[in-house]
Amino acid sequence: MTNRFFAAIMLSMMVVSVWAQSLGEFKPTDTSYGLNKIAKSKTNRIYIAGFDVNFQVYNEKQDYRQGGAMMGGGMRGDALAEVSVGLEGLDEKTVQEITDKLYKDYIAKLEAKGLNIITADEAAKTDSYDGFMRIKGGAVTMAEIPGVMSCSPTGYEFFVKDVNKDGKSKKGGFLGNQAMMYPKLSKELGDAIVGTVDLTVLFISEQDGFKGNGAKVKVKTSLRLIGREAVTMTSDAKIKMKGQNTITMVVSDVSFYHGKAGAGATSVYQGTLSRPLAILGVLDDEKVTSYARGGTSAGTATIYGTFYSVRNDKTKNAKIVNVDPVKYSEGVYAAANKFMTYHTDEFLKSL
Repeated sequence: MTNRFFAAIMLSMMVVSVWAQSLGEFKPTDTSYGLNKIAKSKTNRIYIAGFDVNFQVYNEKQDYRQGGAMMGGGMRGDALAEVSVGLEGLDEKTVQEITDKLYKDYIAKLEAKGLNIITADEAAKTDSYDGFMRIKGGAVTMAEIPGVMSCSPTGYEFFVKDVNKDGKSKKGGFLGNQAMMYPKLSKELGDAIVGTVDLTVLFISEQDGFKGNGAKVKVKTSLRLIGREAVTMTSDAKIKMKGQNTITMVVSDVSFYHGKAGAGATSVYQGTLSRPLAILGVLDDEKVTSYARGGTSAGTATIYGTFYSVRNDKTKNAKIVNVDPVKYSEGVYAAANKFMTYHTDEFLKSL
């Protein structure tokens, strides 16, 4: 064995080792049925109904503890705690490049299997998309998920039911469930496969902690591709209660639908994660805590009764987390590609 050949082997092992250490434990899971019917149908066409990649860049949340009478006597003031954390160094160009690269990988894998991609022009003629808006990809929006940049691939076109004044899209489907549209859409496209990809990367994780008689918010950095989680964010409603947060469910999934049987699809593959896939070595470990506790008063007795003077407490802790866009791009792409490739391959085995 020559020294040059030996060095090449060692370098290859080092690269594999670095990549293996950059991601946490990978725990994919799926729900599927009727996949054998796709092979029997001999379909070789697929329509990509959705391809979204979501990147969390900001998070803010509050906790409120209302004051009042204390057990044993006395009064306590109100307490309001708030934490806000922003990701510094990530721009629209970077997330667009990640999204476009993932989309190209997805298309290449489908075409390598012999599948023909149905165009938006053909899909626009279906009854399923009658009255829908046709949207061009390649743009980043923060209207879909609070504190999250949502990105669609450059050159990709898709359909939404409507877009409200804030820029948030209404996707369509019964009670907003797009998947309810796909059996009919598949049939209208000649029993073609309907594929969707939705990837979500979060960097803030909420931590539980003892609050006592106060209000407390505690978060930590945790860059990860999620399976299904909730994004909690301070409400921006004009009329709201103190400490009110919104809760938005977010997912990562790679799904395929085929055919129509009654109200459902003949064949379905829905792939996700049973636990988040950690993206390591990109963000420093940071913990941010905000705690508030209203003042207390035992009261002052007078001939008119007992009077209380209590202090309300409000605290806010803000943190900027710096990130290297190159490291972020490499780590997030590695996680998203691993997830997307696994589930796409698992589905394609049935064809």
